[in-house]
Amino acid sequence: MDTPRYERLARWYDFERTSTGVLLNAATDAGTSVAVAFDFVEDGVLRVRMAPGQLGPPRGDLLARTEWEPVPFLVTESHDRLEMASHLLRVGVYRSPWALHILDEDGRPICHEGRSVYEHAPAQAWRQVSPSPGMGFLHRADGRVLVYGSMRLAHDEDLYGLGEQFSRLNRVGQRFDLWATNAFGISRRVAYKNIPFLWSTRGFGLFINTTHRVTFDIGATALLSYSFAHEGPELDVFLIYGPEPATILSRYSDLTGYAPTPPRWSFGLWMSRCGYRSRAEVEEVAAQLRARDIPCDVIHLDPWWIGDDKSKWCGWRWDEEQFPDPAGMITGLREQGFRVSLWECPYVAEGASIFKQGRRRGYFVKNADGEPYLIHPLGPDGPAMAVVDFTNPEAVLWWQSFHGLLIGQGVAVFKTDFGEDAPADGVYFNGMSGREAHNLYPLLYNRAVFDVTAEATGAGLVWGRSGWAGMQRTPVCWGGDPLSDFPYMANQLRAALSLGLSGVPFYGHDIGGFTGEVDAELYIRWAQFGLFSSHSRCHGTTPREPWAFGEEAEAIFRRYVKLRYRLLPYIYSMAVKSSQTGLPLMRALVLKYRHDPNVRHLDSEYLFGDSFLVAPVLERGAQRRMVYLPAGEWVDYWSREVYEGPIWLNYPAPLAILPLFVRRGAIIPLGPAVDYSDQATEAGLVFEIYPTDAGQFTLYDEDRPPVEVSYTDSGATMEVNIVGTLPAPPVVILNHFPTVRRVAVNHRLHDRWRAEGGGVVIE
Repeated sequence: MDTPRYERLARWYDFERTSTGVLLNAATDAGTSVAVAFDFVEDGVLRVRMAPGQLGPPRGDLLARTEWEPVPFLVTESHDRLEMASHLLRVGVYRSPWALHILDEDGRPICHEGRSVYEHAPAQAWRQVSPSPGMGFLHRADGRVLVYGSMRLAHDEDLYGLGEQFSRLNRVGQRFDLWATNAFGISRRVAYKNIPFLWSTRGFGLFINTTHRVTFDIGATALLSYSFAHEGPELDVFLIYGPEPATILSRYSDLTGYAPTPPRWSFGLWMSRCGYRSRAEVEEVAAQLRARDIPCDVIHLDPWWIGDDKSKWCGWRWDEEQFPDPAGMITGLREQGFRVSLWECPYVAEGASIFKQGRRRGYFVKNADGEPYLIHPLGPDGPAMAVVDFTNPEAVLWWQSFHGLLIGQGVAVFKTDFGEDAPADGVYFNGMSGREAHNLYPLLYNRAVFDVTAEATGAGLVWGRSGWAGMQRTPVCWGGDPLSDFPYMANQLRAALSLGLSGVPFYGHDIGGFTGEVDAELYIRWAQFGLFSSHSRCHGTTPREPWAFGEEAEAIFRRYVKLRYRLLPYIYSMAVKSSQTGLPLMRALVLKYRHDPNVRHLDSEYLFGDSFLVAPVLERGAQRRMVYLPAGEWVDYWSREVYEGPIWLNYPAPLAILPLFVRRGAIIPLGPAVDYSDQATEAGLVFEIYPTDAGQFTLYDEDRPPVEVSYTDSGATMEVNIVGTLPAPPVVILNHFPTVRRVAVNHRLHDRWRAEGGGVVIE
């Protein structure tokens, strides 16, 4: 066969009802018998599986659960179609020609199979226009079979997701090849973290349950449809109804898992460089951070902590010449409030001390000859390295044992670098093909490290680079290796928002960019953005400590990092909410305002949790920037001026100013000024209230039950109510709005309070 051959579903003949849906006996236009299953796994989530002949066991390794509560549904058959209906969805499958239509509970169309676009085209035309009319199979010239599907693209429809992509946030008009790749930057159409999940402003999402390479063509080739294809022969798709994007993300998280809340200290500042070369250098950086009054929780060491140049990839032995008594160093840093993070890589160089042991025990991915498969992830001039086979449970335990020794010395977390180079033609322990294992590999790698930190410390955590669907279950990740320049910062923001729209709530990036010299302006603008990200790390190939950029830059950085530390009660509370809902901390505006046409393509500003709107300055030399405020009232965080949205502002933004707004009605908890997140203090919290008629905030902390804070304003009476126990009396600040008349604690009027400084102090 010299050219690819397409088969598309042509008709169904009969069906049987199952406990969760229906199983259809169908055929392609080439006469191939096909089994198609429709299952209601939740009300609002429809699973569609298709395979030639018979369906195999459903894939479950990417799912958080494989059993669901029964969903009531009805099935009716007519002469031309089969209809299934749950409470939220109505599904119509037309008999001949095959066509799939899905509607909401009121009969409004949600999505239609894309094939109807080609109904009047000549036989060869659709092959030229699009590789995927409807649902079917593609027989490649190399003998492999792809499964494909397509949906009609509505004239007003926009789509989002697909993981950490560095291109424009709105996916319409773009094509994506989802294959874990060491991108060597963030300016190409390859990505470290791909997720075969996207959602539509029409109110639904699609999750392709596979680890094979997936291609998406979203109105790039055929303007009236979007399509996907991957190696088969079985298709497994979850259609997720919302209609609101937040509901779609929540239901996607129901399927693939919610992110556990990272430890509170991880939301403090991480200070790093590629890399610190000695204990003396690390301790000097720590001393300068404290002396210069710059809060910080984590100091990270890149590969130079590992001894013997041949063992850096990855020998698991300290270089005790440059880092003498590492346990003592870690203890000393911890006494100052610092935790230590160490770099690692899942590849082992031939010269590493553990290579022979891993080879002898069969812990590496093999080649066709049964020898360790050697790769060159840094290019042909880099060292040859074996790939740890995380499909082998014994190899996982072996790898985890190296972490256990370091955790015993006090190491708190590991940066799980790389993971994108699992060989597609390798031989894996569990028998999975390399083409299927490649995208799965990052999940297995990060899970191994996350689990060992969770077991040893009680709170799992990684700082990972690569991922796939389900990666949110092992937070946290960072955004790869951007060049140090403003256009790359803009791409990094797009990637952060894109990943958040793909079900991954926690994300950091290299403040200042990874590669290249950084000037003060870029450093400050990136820091303003980075300190209003889920996680904040300064990192790069040259110094990223703020004092390296002059006194003005250091002072501005100090202002923003201190603000972040005061906002830790807010940030951590929002993180808990993310773990409960699947919402990201950094939220593209379309996530909340999908009906607002102004935000469909807006990827230069974002919501930070429920209450902040952040608009980083992304151009060199800019003293102003256009900021869009959506519907509602917004308070300028710096001036306290109130704006009524929707409105565009030409906002003044000199170097020291990050455009920052608070949603009117918000309650913002502020903690005391501290040097590190768990520093002991007797100071109480401050609750800043931006009143409307009423507001509510749930305060979460690691060590105490949640506290509910609310207020109501009737005009004549303003009542603030705090339900729960706080470690110290709080201060309530009203931002030049109404005066408090009554204060209640645990729903009882509280007499011991006094007005002070525009607010009240509760005694």
